[in-house]
Amino acid sequence: MSSPGLFARYSISNPATSVVKDSNALRIGILGAARITPNSLILPARTLSSIVVVSVAARDHAKAIEYAKKWDIPTTHASYQELIDDPTIDCIYNPLPNSLHFAWTKLALEAGKHVLLEKPATSNADQARELFALAKAKDLVLLEAFHYRFHPASLYFRDLVLNHAKDNKHPIQKITAILTFFSIYPATDIRYQYDLAGGALMDMGSYTINAIRYFTDSNVESIEETLPTSIKPNLDGRFEAVLRLENGATAEIIAALNNPWLEWRSWQEITPRIVVETDDKIFTYGVYILPGGYHYLTVKDKKTGKTENLPKQYQDGHQTYQYQLRAFVEAVRKGGYEHSDIPGWVTGEDSITNMAIIDSLYKHANMKLRV
Repeated sequence: MSSPGLFARYSISNPATSVVKDSNALRIGILGAARITPNSLILPARTLSSIVVVSVAARDHAKAIEYAKKWDIPTTHASYQELIDDPTIDCIYNPLPNSLHFAWTKLALEAGKHVLLEKPATSNADQARELFALAKAKDLVLLEAFHYRFHPASLYFRDLVLNHAKDNKHPIQKITAILTFFSIYPATDIRYQYDLAGGALMDMGSYTINAIRYFTDSNVESIEETLPTSIKPNLDGRFEAVLRLENGATAEIIAALNNPWLEWRSWQEITPRIVVETDDKIFTYGVYILPGGYHYLTVKDKKTGKTENLPKQYQDGHQTYQYQLRAFVEAVRKGGYEHSDIPGWVTGEDSITNMAIIDSLYKHANMKLRV
């Protein structure tokens, strides 16, 4: 059976109404009226019978009411705390500004809620250690939302690379992860606020750090070079780094929030991509961050120079967020804290390590850590 085409995939991922829900569907509430939430939770939840969005809370209750009406959410809560304390809610989705991830996720866990937490998990590694220790102690699911990992294309590409490098037959020599945006955010955007734990490394960079580790199955051993481009003190609009991995490979990350429209480099970096090089091959995964809309997979033979286009991996046509939500529901249903058996799963140790690397990169660049 062939995968659905572009327009079919769009229709699948943007349902006007919800499927019929199971009688025991998980009930999830939303903290805040974030712009990302329709794509990251509300629309994917409409396609699954196993989970239902039941409420939203915002600092301004009127805003929550307006948001709920727009997105067919049946109830609202007047405050974040009121939503967290609601005994009828099983899970919490936290897409708040980075600086609010720690405090509100901690309160949700203390209230016995499972949490789907937007990346980066926290403002720094110490906070991440505390959060995941709490989740483990209470035997709750806490998932940092690196949604790209759950898509069939990402799982396919990872297996392709690791199988080629298996048993050190063709060891990975280098990996490059690129994720950049043009300058589209206003100066007041939360991404540009140090006090809200903003910065390119915290935003796009968290993905690239996660990706270099995920697709090589290796952690960072050392930092070779950092090259931040600051737009104000301690606030990076762009962050480049070269790292050494434990498997001996070189890793390069390029993350940017504000690439200039008129620079050629910006257009060279416009496609988010992962490039993995071994002694004999170059593997490329284009549009890895949102492969559900479009992606490409290629393998270049270094000896012949020939590039092979591999089959695209759309499977049933859903977006990354839907696959992630499936995994989250599966984990909650299974029960317990540890779910490394679920393909693509982001473990607590993985999230802590990611934040520790971000901290180390900021230190190496002589920039202040987020608090």
